[in-house]
Amino acid sequence: MHRMTVALLPIDSPVLPQGRKELRMVTPGQHRVVAEHYHNQLPLVVCVQREDDELPCYPIAAVVNIIDFHQLEDGCLSLIVEGCRRFKVSEAWAEADGVWMGQGLVMNNWPSLPMPARFELLGEALERLFEVRPELGELYGECQLEDACWVGQRWLEILPLLEQDTQELLRAPDCTRTLRFILSLIIQPENLA
Repeated sequence: MHRMTVALLPIDSPVLPQGRKELRMVTPGQHRVVAEHYHNQLPLVVCVQREDDELPCYPIAAVVNIIDFHQLEDGCLSLIVEGCRRFKVSEAWAEADGVWMGQGLVMNNWPSLPMPARFELLGEALERLFEVRPELGELYGECQLEDACWVGQRWLEILPLLEQDTQELLRAPDCTRTLRFILSLIIQPENLA
């Protein structure tokens, strides 16, 4: 793990490694950090915003790459980002233009694992969800439903969990705990209430 300075992009739900999301850059400060990302290789970190702490976000986040962008009719910039590395934010500060900057450590990603038979239901359920709600899966060219890590991370991005629970699951060394937790929600959906 190595320490680095990043631009923080706090949003409402997580982006995890191999996850994709469309973001709207609306402020001049956000446009500035996108330019710095391209011109000076400033790393961008998508994090889940938080208001009741010294950090503007929860600590476990993801370094992202911009895989596509376009100008919207209202002048905003639309970015499609993809998570590439887990990142732990340790400190943050606001720049004069309102952009959050931070420092932290790049973390190891969860290892890719073949989908264990007992969790195959999770891949099938995710595939059905993408069929019913195509906007959730449209950013992916190909779904990696045979990869337990990929499936677990997509569920963590989609499910309306308390962020504290997501953060706790992300502290694990691999996706097994997440898969067990999500399976318990699918088999016993009243747990979501």
